[in-house]
Amino acid sequence: MAPQLKTHITNLVEVASKHPDRPALKVPLLSDKGTFTGYETLSFAQFWGDVENSARYWTQELSKKGLKQGDVVGLWLKGLSYLDGLVIWGISRAGFTPQIFSVKLTSGEVISTLLDGADAKAFLVEPSWVDKAKVNVPMISIVDTRFMDLDHLPLAPVWVPSSDKDVVTIYHSSGSTSGMPKSIPVTVGWLEFCIIKMQELLPQKEETVIAANGTFAHPAIFMVTTGVHASAGSIILPNEMPCSSSEIKLMAKEYGLKSLFMYSSYLADRLRDAHSDLELLRAFQSLEHIMFGGLPLEQEEASWSRAQGLKMKEVFASTELGVLMSSVGGNGPDSTFLQPMNGTSYKLLPVNSGNLNSTEVSTSEQLLELVVSAESRDCPVPALRNKETGNFHTGDLFVEVKPGLYESRGRNDDWIKMSSALRCDTLAIEQNIMEKCAFDLIDRVVVVGSGRPSPAVLVEPKAEQADPLSLSKEILRRITPFHERRYMHERIDHVRYVIILPHGSLSKTAKGSVQRKLVEKAFQTQLDQVYASA
Repeated sequence: MAPQLKTHITNLVEVASKHPDRPALKVPLLSDKGTFTGYETLSFAQFWGDVENSARYWTQELSKKGLKQGDVVGLWLKGLSYLDGLVIWGISRAGFTPQIFSVKLTSGEVISTLLDGADAKAFLVEPSWVDKAKVNVPMISIVDTRFMDLDHLPLAPVWVPSSDKDVVTIYHSSGSTSGMPKSIPVTVGWLEFCIIKMQELLPQKEETVIAANGTFAHPAIFMVTTGVHASAGSIILPNEMPCSSSEIKLMAKEYGLKSLFMYSSYLADRLRDAHSDLELLRAFQSLEHIMFGGLPLEQEEASWSRAQGLKMKEVFASTELGVLMSSVGGNGPDSTFLQPMNGTSYKLLPVNSGNLNSTEVSTSEQLLELVVSAESRDCPVPALRNKETGNFHTGDLFVEVKPGLYESRGRNDDWIKMSSALRCDTLAIEQNIMEKCAFDLIDRVVVVGSGRPSPAVLVEPKAEQADPLSLSKEILRRITPFHERRYMHERIDHVRYVIILPHGSLSKTAKGSVQRKLVEKAFQTQLDQVYASA
């Protein structure tokens, strides 16, 4: 008999049965006045009981709307709380397929289109957002089911998938393409391999305790929670996101924190704090893993961390693939180099410098694009693959520094990563600005903002004597309808981010393009001032 296929729910059933008293989650405790006082530890038995209660409630409510097991249910939530995770796990336990939307996506029109594309049958929304949602399916406010007495309500047996191609949940790309995020279905086979990769990333010396990274509205925490729970480890949900220095100290000292995963820009801030905070440095030194990703860690902080003996590990991941690569780790000369995760089937194919689509990268090295073979267990669904090759072309570029070891070199397209590690399509913004403004206002534009909270545009006007403030306001007015449809981290929503430059400021390459990285470096001081004033 073939082994039973596993999901985040079947794994939870198994672990809750074997280790009912082990900690599954540590969630923030707040006083009556809303003051953070520490964490409440929830065992696997408690977590499973809360999931079952949630499933009973949503089975009843969604059945009233005519839904049946397997139907897609949209969820629009902040994703920061235990309750948010409980809704996702509860909907899955009830046999429905959650389609999860981030609070950062605020366009009701875009959400409605994505719901229709997934054939969703209902939409669950935080109560305060009900008036913002304009959808074509029944809409229900999310409620807290933890303290409801629902044992009398019926609940179907745990759903067991029949194929590794069955979809367990649907997330969305962190950036918009043609004004619309892509739907990214998570299949059973993909999730099973994700669990294996997480266990490789976090070898089990003893029970793992890791702080959550991000929100339940994004796939990273879903992957980490599922992988850690599969090994009966526990997750700490921080009270603040990103995690503060004081909270890291508390988690390490009193709540058994062993592993920390933060996006690089946020981790760099905490490491800088540790230069002058001995208690924080000791907390970092006590951790078995300090993982970071999204962007390269600032070189100064990376070197300082290694000198302090911190166990640093870079993780290269994406929404479509989960973890692709991780650094060697340790203290040796190869410690910072990246290597593919075991069991993957990737190709690193040479990119001809004449075929580069990006204004981001230098062409002085032999660049390799990471391509995921169709047979690799983490290859996303066929709809996301290259139609000609059948493989998934990531657009991520690397150089091979030693056999089988790599360093990242950006992307072969015009996407940049923001400070939150979410993506932004700069070319789409540039094209929209040129479409709306090139005929009478501007000659040239480049979008920058890599590693920043949001993008900015640098503009050369047609009129040499143009008033900068008036021009910025008019450009912003014309492009606002385009930006209202995009994620919050992709938007230009204030005149401070429309920067008017003198003629000739944006020097072109021999191919006639503006090299984004060089422009960003040239105007770094001005950009620093713009973002500091936000």
